Amino acid sequence: MLLRSRGRCLLPLRAGGPTPNISERLRIFERLQADERRRRQQAATGGNIHISLPGGVRLPGARGDTVREALVARVDGALCDLEQPLRGDAVLELLDFGHPEGRAALWRSGACVLAAVAEQFYAAPLCCAGATEGGFFCDLHLEGRTVQRDELPALEAACRAFAQAQHPFERLEVTREQLLELFQVGNKLRSWQGLPGTWCGPLVELCRGPHVRHTGLLRALRVLTAEYRARGFDEVLTPTVFDAELWQRSGHWRHYGQHMFSFSHDGRTYSLKPMNCPAHCLIFAHRPRSWRELPLRLADFGALHRREPAGTLAGLTRLWRFQQDDAHIFCTLEQLEAEISGCLDFVRTVYAALGFSFRLALSTRPAHFLGDASTWDRAEQQLEKSLQDFGQPWELNPGDGAFYGPKIDIHIKDALGRDHQCATIQLDFQLPERFGLLYSSPGAGGASERPVLIHRAVLGSVERMLAVLAESCGGKWPLWLSPMQAMVIPVGPGEEGYVWDALHGEGFAADLDADAGTTLSRKVRRAQLAHYNLQLVVGPQEQARGTVNVRTRDNRRVGERELPALLRRLRELRATRAPHAEEQL
Repeated sequence: MLLRSRGRCLLPLRAGGPTPNISERLRIFERLQADERRRRQQAATGGNIHISLPGGVRLPGARGDTVREALVARVDGALCDLEQPLRGDAVLELLDFGHPEGRAALWRSGACVLAAVAEQFYAAPLCCAGATEGGFFCDLHLEGRTVQRDELPALEAACRAFAQAQHPFERLEVTREQLLELFQVGNKLRSWQGLPGTWCGPLVELCRGPHVRHTGLLRALRVLTAEYRARGFDEVLTPTVFDAELWQRSGHWRHYGQHMFSFSHDGRTYSLKPMNCPAHCLIFAHRPRSWRELPLRLADFGALHRREPAGTLAGLTRLWRFQQDDAHIFCTLEQLEAEISGCLDFVRTVYAALGFSFRLALSTRPAHFLGDASTWDRAEQQLEKSLQDFGQPWELNPGDGAFYGPKIDIHIKDALGRDHQCATIQLDFQLPERFGLLYSSPGAGGASERPVLIHRAVLGSVERMLAVLAESCGGKWPLWLSPMQAMVIPVGPGEEGYVWDALHGEGFAADLDADAGTTLSRKVRRAQLAHYNLQLVVGPQEQARGTVNVRTRDNRRVGERELPALLRRLRELRATRAPHAEEQL
């Protein structure tokens, strides 16, 4: 089905003109809409129906009528927009802004407005648009340029004008062939299986809906490793390629083999590793272990390879090759609760430094799993107790665990409010059994017992976290994390040496702008636009006194500082991971 808002978006267009095929899409839509209207009129036979409301209230109604209140509705348990006719007796629930689904419909409709306007405003194709927990977003393909801050007021005004016109959303059922005709994309929708869509002005976007009745309901629119050592981890590096026998032994070949990059050599099959846990099990098993060595914590930052479907790859957030701050903890049952609590505290410490809040979810036994149900039940109870003791709200995701054990997923939000699952804590009773891992217990005779394995990642995919951080910072990285901490700007030739050497000696990321053909003010401005945290200007007077003139990327003039004192202060701000270090100089 398609949803469309009547009326054209009359906006000033950027160079390049409107996106292609819009006029043709409108013409095809009008023809399909007229056919659908005739079919509805023929099917509407009238007659009375009964509508059941929450609380047991039962009201009479007419077949074919629609509801004119609230934002969206739930009919017989299924969400729908308010323009959908009631064709028979139904259980009806009206959802307003106070209901999560009502809010989601409003934000989803706002995303359609923003997408319709932005696509024409920038004359650029739409990539995706959608709702978040507290708003909406849209992504455009802006080739060779970015959205400028001074453009936002005009974009907001255009969105408000479009919304105030009260364009109604219309529903249209289409076949796959009709959708291909609308999009004019040849046979690129081979996998399309009736996914609903949204039509808003000249915009066509696949979307499940529902949406509000018209755009006028949108009242306002606005575009909007030291820690590892301290916690007892040993960093290891394991091979990238392993014999397929390892993955068959671990169970990954059966459950994950189709997502692995594999090849044959000399009659044997090998695979690029998609995860580190089997290799870490080999490290544990390479010699006898004692209970005194537990917990054994292994951290691995090696590259992983996963053959994700091409259609799911997305920038830095989903890759075939990525790095993960992967760690595995081998411990006893008695140590389990303390280790999980330590993992949760590790997550809180790192995310606080990065400026992220997070939410927790416990994912339990899936339909297809390794091991026996009683072992799973015991693992899930341990994780639930640790979450209760952690003291932060959490939610339950039944059946969403990994095939080898239950897990705690940690979700963060990016600058647009989109959820990203980065950190994870997974409990595993299966791999220690498959690899025959044992340790000698402290009891008489040193009987062997099996350890428990905890899979743990804090950042998750480093590339995905980098993408989320980049959007969150908007290019203005905090000093301790910034790849561009300082730009050294000499007034004349040969005056920068003492500053440059001192910064690099302290491990700061500093660059030099010694362009003799550019004015000093232009060099400073260029460094500020590139978001260098600090600009350090060095002239003959500063060189003679052993000082440096400091400015921040927001053009705050800190003034002349003695170089040793400045370096001492920068070291302190870096060590404490100060979020706004430039304001604390």
